[in-house]
Amino acid sequence: MRYRYTNKSTRHVLLLLLFMTTKLTYAAVHKSPTDERDYLAFTLPNQMKALVISDPTTDKAAASVDINVGSNANPENRLGLAHFLEHMLFLGTEKYPEAGSYQEYISNNGGSHNAYTAFENTNYFFDIKADQLEPALDRFSHFFIDPLFSEKYVDRERHAVNSEYQSKLRDDGRRGYSAGKRVMNPEHSMSQFAVGNLETLSNEEGKLRQDLIRFYNQHYSANQMTVVILGKEPVLELKRLVEDKFSSVKNSNAVQFISQTPLYQNLPLQQNIKTLKDLQQLTLTFPIQATREYYKEKPAHFIGSILGYEGQGSLFSALKTKGWVNSLSAHRGNDLPDQSSIVLSLSLTDEGLINYDEVIETTFAAIRMLQEKGVNEALYQEEQKLNDISFRFKEKAQPIHEVSHLSRNLQLYPADSVISADYLLEKFQPELIKNILSQMTPDNLLITLQAQNLATDNKDPWFNAEYSIMPVASLRREQWNNPADIPALQVRKLNPFIAEEFNIKPVTPALLASKELKSQESRPELILQQDGYSLWHKQDQTFQLPKTDFFISVISGQANQSPENSVMTALYTKLVKDQLNETLYDASLAGLSTRIYPHMRGLSIRISGYSDKQPKLLNQVMNSLQQLDFSGTSFSRIKEKYAQELENSLKDKPYNQTIGEVYNLLLQSWSAEKKLAALHSIDLATLQAFIPQLLKQTEVRMLAHGNLSESDALQMAETVRTHLPTQPIISYRSRLPVILLDKQSNLTQTLPVDHSDSAISVYFQADNSDTKTRAEYALLSEILSAPFYSRLRTEQQLGYVVFETAMSMRKAPGLAFVIQSPNTGPIGLEKHINEFISQMETQLEELTEEQVDSFKESVLSRINRKANRMSELSERYWQEIDRDEHSFDSREQLTAAINALTLNDLRKCYTQLPERRLTVRTFGEEHRQEASSTALEKICDTEIALLKEQGQFVPEV
Repeated sequence: MRYRYTNKSTRHVLLLLLFMTTKLTYAAVHKSPTDERDYLAFTLPNQMKALVISDPTTDKAAASVDINVGSNANPENRLGLAHFLEHMLFLGTEKYPEAGSYQEYISNNGGSHNAYTAFENTNYFFDIKADQLEPALDRFSHFFIDPLFSEKYVDRERHAVNSEYQSKLRDDGRRGYSAGKRVMNPEHSMSQFAVGNLETLSNEEGKLRQDLIRFYNQHYSANQMTVVILGKEPVLELKRLVEDKFSSVKNSNAVQFISQTPLYQNLPLQQNIKTLKDLQQLTLTFPIQATREYYKEKPAHFIGSILGYEGQGSLFSALKTKGWVNSLSAHRGNDLPDQSSIVLSLSLTDEGLINYDEVIETTFAAIRMLQEKGVNEALYQEEQKLNDISFRFKEKAQPIHEVSHLSRNLQLYPADSVISADYLLEKFQPELIKNILSQMTPDNLLITLQAQNLATDNKDPWFNAEYSIMPVASLRREQWNNPADIPALQVRKLNPFIAEEFNIKPVTPALLASKELKSQESRPELILQQDGYSLWHKQDQTFQLPKTDFFISVISGQANQSPENSVMTALYTKLVKDQLNETLYDASLAGLSTRIYPHMRGLSIRISGYSDKQPKLLNQVMNSLQQLDFSGTSFSRIKEKYAQELENSLKDKPYNQTIGEVYNLLLQSWSAEKKLAALHSIDLATLQAFIPQLLKQTEVRMLAHGNLSESDALQMAETVRTHLPTQPIISYRSRLPVILLDKQSNLTQTLPVDHSDSAISVYFQADNSDTKTRAEYALLSEILSAPFYSRLRTEQQLGYVVFETAMSMRKAPGLAFVIQSPNTGPIGLEKHINEFISQMETQLEELTEEQVDSFKESVLSRINRKANRMSELSERYWQEIDRDEHSFDSREQLTAAINALTLNDLRKCYTQLPERRLTVRTFGEEHRQEASSTALEKICDTEIALLKEQGQFVPEV
C-alpha cells in the first residue's frame, strides 16, 4: 500500500510538473490578448521544430511543413528541381502508394491542400474537418518519411511542371521577374531559372529520378524543417500527435543553403522590359545591408511606410498631382540572410512614362526630405501604436493560412516571437534607419522600366521577354544626387483616424433577454425601412472586438442600362476613390478599410474596422459623393487607367477568360470590348451630367454589424440619408435574371485569345433555383471534383490548370469543368470532359449510401464552415440581403436539403446534367492552325440574345 501511495504521489508530481512546464512553454509564445487559443512550441529529437495550436472551437484542423530550402539550391544542370520535387511528393508514399490518394482523402473530408516553392523555402499545407486530423496527418507526414518517386510519375509530372511553365509564358509578372534575373549577378542562384521545363528536367536514362532522390536526401532533413498543427485537441494531445507522425523524419544534419555573393553588381543600371499588356511600371531597387536580424526594430519597414505613404504631403500625392502616377508602393524587397533591398514600384501614366526621369528625381527629393526631417521618434511611435493595436485585436486567419504562415515564421524567428514578430517595433534606432537611407543613392540603384513600346536588344531565354540593360549616365545621377526642392513634399503628419476608444459596447437589457441573442447564429434585424432606405443591424456578441462592418448598396436602374452607363458608373466610383485617396489611406493605416465599387445594379460602399472613428470616415465618404467637380487632370488619368484595365482583361489567362465569358453571356453583363468602345466617347461633361441621373431614384440597402448599438447604426444610416442626393422611392426588387439555356442546344462560344495554351469551360446549368436543386449540384460537385482532377490532370496530363467547380449565378446552380492545356486543343479537351462525364455515370450507379453520406459530411463542412473573422460573417449576411434572403437561413435550408437527398435524387440529377450546356473555349496558337475556320468562328451571341429577348430566365424562388 505504501509503495502504491508513493508511486501515485510521484505520478501526480510529475503530471503537475509536466503541466507547469507546458504552461510555461506555450505561455512563452507571445500571443494577442484576444487570442484564446493555446500554443506549445517544442523541438523533436530529430531537431524538427514544432508548434501546436489548440482551438477547441475550430471546425477545421490544419497542418503545414516548411523546409528551409527552395529554388536557391537547384543544381546548375537541374534548374527547377526543387519545384519538381514539390510536385512529386504528392504522388505516393510507401505507406500510401496510390497517387492521388492524399488529395482524394483531403477533398472527400471537406479539406483543401496546396504547396509552393519559393527561393529560400518550400511550404506544404492542408486543412480538413477537425475530426479527421490524425489520418490526414499520417498521410501528410509520410511525404517526408518514405516518398516513392515512382518512375511512372516522374516522367508524367515533369510534363505537369512544363504545363505550369507554359501557362505563364504570357504573364507579364512572370516575364518581368524572369527578365529581371538577367541583370542579377550570375554567380547568385537567384539569377537562375526556377520553374523548370521539359528541357531542364529531361529524363534521359531515368536520371531525373536519381537527381530527385539525391536532392531530397541532401536537403529534406528534419533539422531544416518546421511543422505547425492546428486542431481542436488540447496541446499535449497535439504534441503527441506530432511526435508520433514526425519523429521518423530523417535528420541528416543538413546545412542551410545560402548563396554567398552579392545579388547585384556594377550598379547603377537600368533595365527596360517590353510588356504584352498595356502597363507602364517603374521600379526602383536599392540593395541594402541585411535586415533580418532587426525584426524587432524593422528599419526597412519604417522607411517603406514613410516613402509609400499616400496622404497629404506624400511622394505619391506630389506625383499624382502632376498626372504622372496611378499608384505607388514602397517595401522591403529581397530579404536574404546576408543582404536585403528596398523597392519602390510606381504605376506610370502616359505622361509619367514620358517624364520618368523627373519621377525618379522627385523620389530622391522625398528620400532627402526623409533623411533630413522624417527620421523622428513621433512617427516611429505612431507606427508602434498602429502595430500594437493590430496585434492586440488580431483576428483569427483561416487555419490553413495560419499554419502555413507560422511554419515559415518558425524558421525565421525564435519560437516565443513566432506570432508577434510581424508586429514588433520595440525600439527607435535613428542611426540604423539613417544608415540604410544612406545606401539609397543614385549610385546604388537598379531602375526597371516596363512598358509596351520600349527599345530593347535582348530576349530572356525562358519567358521570351524582350529587354535591354544599360548603364545610368553620370548626368542623370548628378541630377538625382541634387534634386530640386519640391514644396509639395512634407513630412507625414500624425494620423487623425487612429482609434482611441476600444470598449465593447454593452447590449441593451431587452436584447440581452431575447432568445435570439442567446444563439451564436442570431441574425440581423431590419430596424429601418422607409422611402427606399432599409437598414439591417446586428450587434456582435461572438467576436467581441471593437470593430464594425458598415455596408451600403445604392441600387439604380441607370447603373447598367447600357455599356455607356456601366462605364460611367465605374468612372464615378473611381473618381470618388481618387478624390478621397489621402483620407482613405490614413484611415487604412489606422485599421479602417474602405471599398467603393460599381456592380451590375449600382454601386456599393463598405467601411470596415475599428468602430471609434468610423462615423467620422463615413461622413467624409458620403460628402465626397456629392462633390462632382472632378478636375480634368484626374478624369484623364482615371479614364486612361480604366482603358488599360479593360484592354488588359482581354489578355488575361485563357481559362479565366472562358469562365468570365460564361458569366458575361448568362448574366447579360457588358463585355470588355463594348465597354472600351463606350469609354472612348465619354468626356468629363458627359459624366457630370450622368451622375445626378444615376442617383436620382435609388434604393439604398445598408447593413451594420459589429460593435455598435441600434442607435449607433441608425445615426450612421442618417448620415447616408442626409448626404445621398436621391429622391425617396418605395423599395423594389431589382432582379438580375440569369438566362436559361435551351435543352439540348449545346451552345459554344469561341474567344480569340492570343496564347500558346488552349482553354475550355464546359458549363452545365440547372433549370431552376430550388433549394433541392442547389443541394444536388453542390453534392455532385463534391463527388466529381477529386476524380476529375486525378484523371485529367494527374493521369492524362492534359494541363496544369484542371478543375471542376460549383458555379452558381445568383441563385441559379451550375457546374463547370475547366482546363487550360498546352498539348491538347479545345475540341480534344471537350471530348475528354465528355468521356469523364459518361464514365462517372457508371460510378454513380455503384455508389453506396454510406459513401454518399461521407460526401454529404464533406460538402456540409464546407458550407457550414465557421467564420474566423467578423468580416466573414458580415459578408455572409450581406450576401443574403443582396439575394433577398431576409430570413438569413439559406445555409440551414441548403443543409437540410443536402441531408434529405437520396441516391436516386443524385442519379436522376446527374442524368439530366447535360441537358442545358454552354461551352466557352479558346484555341492556342498551334491548335488554331490545325482547326477549321468553322470551328474558330463558332459563337452563340445570337442565340443568347434571342433567349434574352424571349425573357427565358432561370426561375427564382
